[in-house]
Amino acid sequence: MQDLIGRIAAATGLPEDRAAKALGIMLNLIQTQGNQNKVRDLFDKLPGAAELAREQGGDGAGWGGGGLLGMLAGGMMGGPLAAISKLTAAGLSMDQIKALNTTALDYAKEKAGAPLVKDVAGSIPGLSGYVYR
Repeated sequence: MQDLIGRIAAATGLPEDRAAKALGIMLNLIQTQGNQNKVRDLFDKLPGAAELAREQGGDGAGWGGGGLLGMLAGGMMGGPLAAISKLTAAGLSMDQIKALNTTALDYAKEKAGAPLVKDVAGSIPGLSGYVYR
């Protein structure tokens, strides 16, 4: 994960600690909102992803949704919108959020393969459009 955090810091201009927090928020969205079997497969190919999601992105939600974010996020695009709210609350601009997403998706495709990344993103309403670019 440190390599990805470094890439995100370079792409966004964020210090590495804030880049790690932002990545954790995004990974937490994937962990709590995505198809659990596919998310496990993806995270297996991204060592440290589950831990970062828990440590940096967390509201206490674990596998399967749950937690306060899971309850508040409901609805078709609640999860992605809640993540964007958390990222903006953490001080990221929309350009930085886009750079975070692009960098993380490219890294995930590099490490896990585009088909798995597309499957995971496709299981989260509102997220697949970022992958099919």
